[in-house]
Amino acid sequence: MNNRTAVLFLILCMVVLLGLLELEKMWQQDQQIKKDTRLTERSIAQEAQRKAEELETKKFKVQIKHDGRPETNTVTVNLDAGLSYDPNKIDKLNYKWTQTSGKTVFLEPHSTSPKISFIAGPGEYTFEIELSDGYGSTVKDVRIIKVIGEPNDIPVLETRVSSE
Repeated sequence: MNNRTAVLFLILCMVVLLGLLELEKMWQQDQQIKKDTRLTERSIAQEAQRKAEELETKKFKVQIKHDGRPETNTVTVNLDAGLSYDPNKIDKLNYKWTQTSGKTVFLEPHSTSPKISFIAGPGEYTFEIELSDGYGSTVKDVRIIKVIGEPNDIPVLETRVSSE
C-alpha cells in the first residue's frame, strides 16, 4: 500500500467515524425528544386529572334521603343569591338564573328571583346566575349541583338449617 492510498484510507475512516458520531448524536436527541414528549403527555394528563378533581370538589353534592319508597327518588334543591349587593346601595339589582346543563327542571318561583328552588332526581345540574344593576354592570357565577340518588343498603339474608 502506498502513502497516497494510506492517507485516503485514513480520511475515509475519519469520515465514517465522524458520521457515526453524528448518527449517535442524532439518536440521543431523538431519545430526549421522546422522553420530553412522554413527560409532557404525562404532565398534561396529570393537569387534566387535577382539574377534574378540582371541578369535582366545587360541585355541591345533595343526597336524596332514604325514605323507604323507591318511587320518591327526588329532592328539592334551593339556590340563593339573596345576600348579593351593590356597593352603591341604591341601585336596583336584577337576577337571572339560567340552567346550562342537566335534565331540564322548573325553577320556582321564577328565574329572575334571587332565591330559586327546583325538584331534581339523580344527576348533575349546572346553573349560571347573572346579577346586574341598572347601569349595565354585570357579574356572573356558575353553580354545579350533583344530586346523588337515594342510598339503599343490600338486605341481609340469613338462612338457617336445622334437623330434629
